[in-house]
Amino acid sequence: MSKDHLMKKTGYGMLAAFYAPLLTDRQQTLLELYCDEDMSLSEIAEQLSISRQAVSDNLNRAYERLDELEDHLQLYNSFITLKKRQERCSQLLKQVKASAETRAYLEEAIATLNEGNEKGK
Repeated sequence: MSKDHLMKKTGYGMLAAFYAPLLTDRQQTLLELYCDEDMSLSEIAEQLSISRQAVSDNLNRAYERLDELEDHLQLYNSFITLKKRQERCSQLLKQVKASAETRAYLEEAIATLNEGNEKGK
């Protein structure tokens, strides 16, 4: 699998995480099998008892819909921007020289920024 193909697959998997409820049930299923389960088009076709071409056509329609949704709503782009800002704020707060009392507030602010972030500290 080429790097571009893998990036496309991963990218659409990420978009699906935001927009899956706005897709048809069939599109959600296909994206899950293709992007999340890493099944081939042939494997999906066999599992769903449809042609490989039908899988390909439906995936392409799902990709178009995801692109359209992201173009209009910008949820994924906003999420990425927010994550970058959060990481930068955390880095800056860690550089502040502060008294013991102020340090406690800074550490609380850093912890708040990092809540739910695997990288955390």
